[in-house]
Amino acid sequence: MGKKIFIMTCVHEWNDNRILFKEASSLARQYRVELHAPGNFKFREVNGVRIFGLAPARRFLRPLSWIRLFLRTVKARASVYHFHDPELIPLGLFLRILGKKVVYDVHEDYPDAILYKQWIPKPFRKITSVIFNFLEKKCSSLFNGLIFAELTYKESFRNSRPPQVDILNYPLDWELKKRRLKKIDQCCNLIYAGTVSEIRGAVEMLKTMAILAGRGKNVHLFLVGPFPSPSLRAELEEFVNGHDLQERVTITGRVAPAEVYSYYEKADIGLCLLHPVENNLKSLVTKLFEYMSAGIPILASNFPRWSRLLEKTKAGLTANPLDPSEIALQICALIDNPELRLSMGLSGREAYEKSFNWSGEEKKLICFYEKLLEE
Repeated sequence: MGKKIFIMTCVHEWNDNRILFKEASSLARQYRVELHAPGNFKFREVNGVRIFGLAPARRFLRPLSWIRLFLRTVKARASVYHFHDPELIPLGLFLRILGKKVVYDVHEDYPDAILYKQWIPKPFRKITSVIFNFLEKKCSSLFNGLIFAELTYKESFRNSRPPQVDILNYPLDWELKKRRLKKIDQCCNLIYAGTVSEIRGAVEMLKTMAILAGRGKNVHLFLVGPFPSPSLRAELEEFVNGHDLQERVTITGRVAPAEVYSYYEKADIGLCLLHPVENNLKSLVTKLFEYMSAGIPILASNFPRWSRLLEKTKAGLTANPLDPSEIALQICALIDNPELRLSMGLSGREAYEKSFNWSGEEKKLICFYEKLLEE
């Protein structure tokens, strides 16, 4: 356990599922691991990972976090520095100048994601995306390793020289409580868990709920996750109140990762109705596999990759994510057929256990680090 790994982020919460409970916890079984991430505490230890809190900062104050991380990296004397945010690329370059080993963990296709960032003025998004794409690829060639959270992300890094590995964001192993067949007249619980935003179908989900309520369907929607802006939450709550959906929709805001699974246990249908933008069309989002792990039948956007996955695994249905009427039609098909919901949930869970769980990704991560530290 002599090797020390310094993991850092100034964007993701300290208890981020991928960073803490998957990667850091897996590495801590073999190395000394420190995680430096936003949290309102100085120090705590989880799963053998030593966690040092960074005072959470708003976007325009985040350079303060960069400075704090810079000072901590200088003192750390770690064997590897592993960062998760593109805005930490300059710090990664500085560490390389000092001769340190640096790993860049790519969570998204950032050049594409920039095109839909609400905080960037729309006229500047395209040029910002082009400039960032050029700089990201040039800088990444100087690091010691690249990790990709999705198979398609590496396509744009094919000219980068460092060793690369896909560490897919499959769910952790967890014990699933046996699901029972619900009667048609019982309330059917829908869930969406993740960042609640327009591009992830928040508005269409509420419009769908209004349609289902108008048809007298006994259904409840749980929107579980943080909002990128308070104004969107206010807009959604206004819609709920204006359409008398207060008893049919629960908006939780951010919850701890462990708490999300308590919502999964009472959910009957998992919604993943992201809009057809480039980053979503070419990615298999983690949410699909989390629903499978929880034994929940899925209703997802009808993107080609997603449709093929659900058809192959028999884990759910698809619909046009921009059409609440079609979404409502598919939900009604599941509401009216409890046996189909149970069958799809079991098929999804079987696919998760065979192919889409974290244990295989953990082995790849450990192997990647062993080779990196041999050099």
